[in-house]
Amino acid sequence: MPPLAHHSLANPSRNLHRVPDAPVAGMKRGARVGGFSLVEVIIAIGVIAFAFIPMVGMLPMGLDLSRQAIDTTVQAQIVQQLTTEVQQTDFSRLGDLASASTASPYYFDDQGNPVTDPNNAIYQAVFAISTSTTLPDAVATQKLATVTLCVLNTKSNRHSKEQDLTKNPDSKKITFLVPDNGR
Repeated sequence: MPPLAHHSLANPSRNLHRVPDAPVAGMKRGARVGGFSLVEVIIAIGVIAFAFIPMVGMLPMGLDLSRQAIDTTVQAQIVQQLTTEVQQTDFSRLGDLASASTASPYYFDDQGNPVTDPNNAIYQAVFAISTSTTLPDAVATQKLATVTLCVLNTKSNRHSKEQDLTKNPDSKKITFLVPDNGR
């Protein structure tokens, strides 16, 4: 038996530098302890960057298309409201409706709700109504009105400074016919 001084229990500091020979808690000798290697991480980052850079480049285009879709939807709601108003107006008063809308345009917020203050408005709308309509073969009739509804988003990028919505190329124009229904 070796002397006590050389025994590992007799000299605890000697145990600190010694690597155990037996596997720890079921781990096999030579097995990796965990994680990814640096090469694997770099390749993964490269693949992700390759996939996401084009998508980030398409983000502004997608946001612009989304804004245009919202704008078109709100304008359609405004057109529906005003078309209903025209159809419920007596045929003999359609000219008055057009004059009133030209003198004091209709104003709407970003949700298509009517507002009275032009400073709070996002959309502006007016009517242009012709109570005499020419049919094919140059036949004129007084029993059919041609209504042109002009809607403009006043806060969007406008190319024209034209104040008259019926002449402004940026305004959306919808034309429909209203018959004299005897009211």
